[in-house]
Parts: sequence; C-alpha cells; structure tokens
Amino acid sequence: MKKTVSGLLALILALGLFAGCGDQTKAPDQTDDPGQDQTDDPGQDQTDDPGQDQTDAPSREGNIYQDLLGLDPSETVLEDNGNGIPAELYGYWLTYSCSYLESQLSMMNMYSGGMYSELINEDGTVKWDGELEGVPLAQIAREQTESNAMSYVVLENVSAAHNITLTAEDKADLEKERAAYIEQMGGQESFEQNLWEMGVSEESFDRISASGYLYQHLLELAQDPDSSLYQAPADTDAYVDHILLATKDTETNESLSEEEIAEKKAKADELLAQLQAADPSELEDLFTQLAGENGEDPGRDSANGYLINADTSFVQEFKDAAFALRPGELSGIVESDYGYHILLRKELTEDHLISIAGQNLANYLDGQLAAAMESMTRSEKLDSIDVGSFFTAYRETIMALHPELNTENQTEGAEDGEADAAGDDADPVTPGSTDGTAE
Repeated sequence: MKKTVSGLLALILALGLFAGCGDQTKAPDQTDDPGQDQTDDPGQDQTDDPGQDQTDAPSREGNIYQDLLGLDPSETVLEDNGNGIPAELYGYWLTYSCSYLESQLSMMNMYSGGMYSELINEDGTVKWDGELEGVPLAQIAREQTESNAMSYVVLENVSAAHNITLTAEDKADLEKERAAYIEQMGGQESFEQNLWEMGVSEESFDRISASGYLYQHLLELAQDPDSSLYQAPADTDAYVDHILLATKDTETNESLSEEEIAEKKAKADELLAQLQAADPSELEDLFTQLAGENGEDPGRDSANGYLINADTSFVQEFKDAAFALRPGELSGIVESDYGYHILLRKELTEDHLISIAGQNLANYLDGQLAAAMESMTRSEKLDSIDVGSFFTAYRETIMALHPELNTENQTEGAEDGEADAAGDDADPVTPGSTDGTAE
C-alpha cells in the first residue's frame, strides 16, 4: 500500500488546490479534494464543483483539525534534517489517506463481486477495525499518511541540497495561480473557507504550491550531464520497434495450427530478408512500413516502438534480444510464446531522455524517502489518534456544512463513483509545470 515519491506529483494534485487554475476545461470530478469529500467518498456526488456553495458556508476560526486531532495545528509532528510537517498537514494527509483507502476498497469490492464486503458498511464507509491482507486498515492509513507527508520533506531537502529555490518567474507564476484559484472559488472569503475545510493554512497552501516547481527544477538537473543528479541512460534503456507474426489467436490466446505457425515463420523469414537487404539509410523507414503492413502486435503504439528497460514487463526473449542490439541494428528471428519477432533498436529521442531522467530522479527520491522514513523524528502524540473516529468526525463536520451533499446522490455515488475517484489519483497532471509531465 506504500506510495513512493515517484507518486509525489499525484499527491500534490490531490489537494485540489491547483485543479483548474487557469484551466477551465478540467472536469470538476478531477479535483481530488478531500476537504470537500466528494471525490474519494463513495457516498458523495462526484460532480460537485469544489468552489460550489462556499460563499454561503459559515466563517470559521482556527483550523478544522485542532479539535479533531487534539493538537496545535502548527506543532511539528514529523521531521527530518530540520525540516518538519505541522499537525495541520498531517491531518490533511490522514484525511486524504482514509478517503482514498475507502474509495479503493469500495471499488475493489464492486469489481470483485463483494469480496471485501466484510470491510465496508452498507453506506459505503469503511469498517476501520477491519484488516486488509492481515494489516489493520487504520495502520495502512497511518503509514500512507506519513509516507505522503514525508515526500514533501524529502523533495524540499533534496532541493535545498542542490541549491534549488523558487525563481522570480516561479513566484510570479504562483501569484497568477493563486489569483486564478481565488477567482475560481468565488473570491477571497470562499477561498479561505475552502482552505479551512481542507485544514490547510495559506502558508501550507504556498508550500505545496511550490513543490511542483521544485520538482521541475530537480528534473532539469537530472537531465543535465554536469549535475550530480544526472544518470546516463543504461544499456537497458532501449527504444525498440518490432514486427510480430503471432502464433496464437490474438483474441482467444489459443495456439494456431502447425500449418499456420509454419506459414508465420516463412513470412518472418521473408520480411527479415527484405530488411537485411535494405540500404542502412532506408532501414528504419522500411521497417516501419513492413511493421504497419504485417505486424500483429495490437499494443504497438503510434510512436512506432517501445521505450523499455530491465524492469519492463515484456517477455524475456524480447528484452534479451533488444538489449543485445545497438541503435540501428536489426535482430534475427526471435521466438517467444507470442510468436516470431523481428526487432529494430532505434536511437533514443529527446522525449525518451526526459522520461528516463524522470524515472532516474524518481528512483533517487524513493531511496531518499526510504532513508527519511527510517531517520525521521515522529511525535508520540500521533499514536493517540484513533483513525476511524478522526475520519468519521471529519466527515460529519463537512457534511454538517454541506447538507446538500447528504442526498439520494449517495446511492448513485456508491454504485458508480468509486472508479472515478480512484482513477483521478492514478492519472495526474503536474501542477506548476508547463507541459504536464508527471515523470
């Protein structure tokens, strides 16, 4: 259940603080805002706008988590290398973790025909005294909360170690984003009410807003050969295209007849001969043409090939053949359970290099997170929090402020809302970036 730093940008997005900033095309159900409890709560209407009805909500003092957690919101509860997480952000991530776990269990239960029904109440809420794969649900939520929160600490500490700070341009962009968000929410009063319901102060809002920019600057360093964060592409970072002559029915997965398999082998030999006779300067174009005309891999994408590495879940015969080639080289006939392959390894593109740098950076940050989770200072006060009672009380507080949500829409949300809620977290768009690159 652990989420690594490679998912950090999805976590940033989950706050819903940036969804739709300057982008009116983003659907309301993609905000992932646990402060509204609409996306991750199986009992809620998935279509509510995060800014909806905020102007009519009562004004609140202090922080929503102060009474729920029994902690001073500004008190540091997690810390590593002098950089800490205040109780308010811990409360936010605990709310998020509970809400996300609830939506995941509801979705899993729905698609498994009720396999997890013993963990879910009739109204779609979680039975927090239950266990998933032998681990108490409350413990899962606690561990996820600490991992999520410490991801920020790691990102900030690594940025500081590489002298990365916000540029003047970053700060100007952040001001524009804040202004756009406030306008989207309906004004400063609605903005402040929305932050209160999420338990996030403006200071934490600004801190989280900056995280996307810090990540982008780290990614730039990871692409710079002169940076200590740079890792050159490995021999197993390969861009490879292939022609597949399938020896199994692609719909039923049943083996073809011996006669049909022999015909496929003969066709593969014929295609290989054509490719081997081609002028090297024309090989790639000819390969693309023949693959389009003869290839039987339904997953071959429009980029005419795959970016793979040692961890890619392709059959080993395919990977071994690909890694044995140098860019521009053609394989012989490679046989796998799927059929006969002819591979062409290509030069990595600029987009591939960016993707590889992003994965290398994610792996590095994951390692830093693992170390931070071991060395962090953790307040003993966190142990006194009853996760189930906390989340139930939070939900009741929000529902009291938004009685319009407690309607017959709950039934519809329990039936069809969970998949959308889970899917939003899995397909993030990076806040603070110009191209939406999440890796």
